[in-house]
Amino acid sequence: MSDLREELYKVLIKRENFYMKQYYSNYHKEEKYIAIKELKDGIYCVLISEIEEVDMDNLEVFEYIKSLGKAFSLNVIILTNGEYTYTNNSFIGNKLIINKENNSVIQCDDSCIPLKQIFEGVLQVNKNKSTYYEKEYWKYKNVTFIIMGINIVAFLLTALLSGSIFNIDYWVLLKYGGKVNDLINHGQFWRLLTCAFLHGGLIHIVCNMYSLYILGPEIQQIYGVYKYLIIYIFSCLTSSLLSYFMSPYLSVGASGGIFGLMGALVVFAIIERKRINKRYLSSLLQAVAVNLFIGFSISNIDNFAHIGGLIGGILTGYISYKLVNKNT
Repeated sequence: MSDLREELYKVLIKRENFYMKQYYSNYHKEEKYIAIKELKDGIYCVLISEIEEVDMDNLEVFEYIKSLGKAFSLNVIILTNGEYTYTNNSFIGNKLIINKENNSVIQCDDSCIPLKQIFEGVLQVNKNKSTYYEKEYWKYKNVTFIIMGINIVAFLLTALLSGSIFNIDYWVLLKYGGKVNDLINHGQFWRLLTCAFLHGGLIHIVCNMYSLYILGPEIQQIYGVYKYLIIYIFSCLTSSLLSYFMSPYLSVGASGGIFGLMGALVVFAIIERKRINKRYLSSLLQAVAVNLFIGFSISNIDNFAHIGGLIGGILTGYISYKLVNKNT
């Protein structure tokens, strides 16, 4: 039984003195239910059905209610995921059609107006819940989606120039902002940041963007928008700087910034260790250790960039969190 259907039946039982009547459905091959209310001149019946099943459900329920030997009124609530084409030729008599997506009434026959009035409160609450969860979904993800968008656009452009999404051409990465020590020595310092928005291939960017999607909203919730940006950008820079001093090779990728986010989360977990679940800190430290181990186990990974990003995230995370809570 769908959540909305169950919720509507509960309203009828608890508020309107309906009771549930069980019958066997040959179509569904299982026991099904309808809501019934006893009236002086017969019974008032309510069937709640999904749009895909309503025709068969209506036929079976109609025949079942007839077998009860009482005068009855059958009212059908149809749940749909979108628009509903209303026709007067339908054999379904009294209809109340509800869009589950936005909890709105699409069609209501006159005989179903009392049901509509009964359910209006429930539908409004559900509509408010949907709006709230939609806002909550975007509340801590906006910065992350912007950073992801920049990375994805940069990746698509370099993939187009390389003629492949799986392996981006070395010279394309070099030309458009990769960390190249000799060029940085000649004054192209911007490469220390731009290299963090380039990726070497599809797997590279997918892994990094997934990690960013998981960690970013948590950082924004803890530190706020501006400190999130500071932590991320500073970590990208410290990542590139350590790589610059320790590795002569071309380096690209957002993983330094992502390690910085992990470092900032570790700082938060340590500072708040008495107020949060101990497993949280343990899980974070394990994640950092596993990712570092993977980096050292695979060739062509700039581990100095990872360590540099981690250090940058720990430093900015500590300073930022202390600033956030200096008055508490």
